[in-house]
Amino acid sequence: MTKITLNRRWVLAGGLWLAAGPRLAHAAAPVVETAAGRLKGASSNGVLSFKGVPYGEPTGGTGRFMPPRPRQPWAGVREALDYGASAPQTLVEGVGAPRDPAAPAPYPSLIRSDIEPPPQSEDSLSLNVWTPSTTGKRPVMFWLHGGGFSTGSGSSAWYDGANLARKQDVVVVTINHRLNVFGFADLSAFGDRYASSASVGMADCVLALQWVKDNIERFGGDPDRVMIHGESGGGRKVSVLMAYQPAKGLFHRAVVQSGSQLRVDGPELAAEKGRRLLAELQIAPADVDRLAEVPFEDLRRAGMRASSGLGQWRPTVDGRLLPRHPFDPNAPDLTADIPMMIGTNRTEMSIYLAVNPAMDSLSTAGLKAMIGRLTSADRAQEVLDLYQRLYPASTNAERLYMAATDRSYFLDSTLQAERKAAQDGAGAYYYAFYRETPVQDGRFFSPHAQEIPFVFDNLDKAEVMVGPVTPQAQALADQMSGAWAAFARTGAPAAPSLPAWPLYDASRPALVFDEGECRIENDIRSEQRQLMATFGSQQDVQSELPTPGEPRSDAPV
Repeated sequence: MTKITLNRRWVLAGGLWLAAGPRLAHAAAPVVETAAGRLKGASSNGVLSFKGVPYGEPTGGTGRFMPPRPRQPWAGVREALDYGASAPQTLVEGVGAPRDPAAPAPYPSLIRSDIEPPPQSEDSLSLNVWTPSTTGKRPVMFWLHGGGFSTGSGSSAWYDGANLARKQDVVVVTINHRLNVFGFADLSAFGDRYASSASVGMADCVLALQWVKDNIERFGGDPDRVMIHGESGGGRKVSVLMAYQPAKGLFHRAVVQSGSQLRVDGPELAAEKGRRLLAELQIAPADVDRLAEVPFEDLRRAGMRASSGLGQWRPTVDGRLLPRHPFDPNAPDLTADIPMMIGTNRTEMSIYLAVNPAMDSLSTAGLKAMIGRLTSADRAQEVLDLYQRLYPASTNAERLYMAATDRSYFLDSTLQAERKAAQDGAGAYYYAFYRETPVQDGRFFSPHAQEIPFVFDNLDKAEVMVGPVTPQAQALADQMSGAWAAFARTGAPAAPSLPAWPLYDASRPALVFDEGECRIENDIRSEQRQLMATFGSQQDVQSELPTPGEPRSDAPV
């Protein structure tokens, strides 16, 4: 049987540290008065930028696992020229199994950079703003980075908002917030003061949205037209915010890119992670307040060990702030009036799997075995037969990537869309991204995260993923960035040369984004969806305590 090893270090687009280059020139440096004080930004090529803007107080020491506090006012003019510190990340050297040195070297990931990440700190609650002007009232595109709930930052070069701001006349905001054990450890069993600890990372996002509501008009933005959007873990955070009580009224449209979070941690699973955390640190429950004294490096290492085998740290259904699972069994009434866009890429899972050279010679027997692990051993032949019939010209590797994607990202996205569509409310638009990247001889097809540079119109910053910037690729970026901006502006996605995009309904229409031909398809990948639906969402299992011996991935997906 072929063994697949996933590279979990910075494998997600949002977890990639693609820090932007040097400071912009100070030409006509803009100064904006915010509720907390004055900020000096930078001006370049018709766009004003303000980076590293603090929206919350430091979260270390006694602030750990506590709700965030707004940043206290400062005197004078504060420079906002460089990105702020990154939140502490889960993945730490020396934690987790190393790669077998005898195995063939993996192919380079499409999500990588040689640039050092910004420094990590518990003083990381900051945001970044790009705007064409500090006057006017433009729609606001509020981006939540990927990396699961474990890693990432708003300072990736792929997320640079300058092109969107300049070409689409919008205001772009990206943020940093608490992650992993720092943002999602359920310690509520150990004292009332920790009642909100299981979702303080989401509370950070709410505080940043509140900052937008209070301040964005001073940056030329419209606080009544705020669109939250994100990819992978960012899409998962968007999904959670749709059901998160404190976020009500702070945003008006929502986009989920390859991150449909139907369920989060149930109380029993979250409580077990919390118990394991104290045990790892040898802290008695009565002494839980000692967590404030633990060096953050030790805390994040203990957090990774505590969650091992239980899945990553995630928000928890607490019956209060998050009273229910985000989209299970249905869409939340809390945000019935919020229109959504939801979608996935055709071979999401190739980003993890195609780095393995063994995929070049994957046998049919090996493919069947892996399909059995994705679905069930008893029905592996049934699934294999479907993909062989539908894709007779494909390699076994491509069939695996499609089956693994349909089982996870694609199925969950269609469940989320149909539940939103069934609600008496604003409805949802569904998309499918089919553009194949030419890099590395096309081995990745249409991988996870490839759509991000098209949405941000940053192809030149992501050639490692998208390949050379061709006129055809740029035309697709124009269409996608235009559609996302139109959705932020009006609540309906549209762009020049795109077909009319209907709401998701019983016919399941999807807008397929591809070079040269963007088109509407009804009930896209219908047979695959129907077959995978018979297995149920993987999240049905992931949200509960595993049974003894049950494998559970810790990757930040």
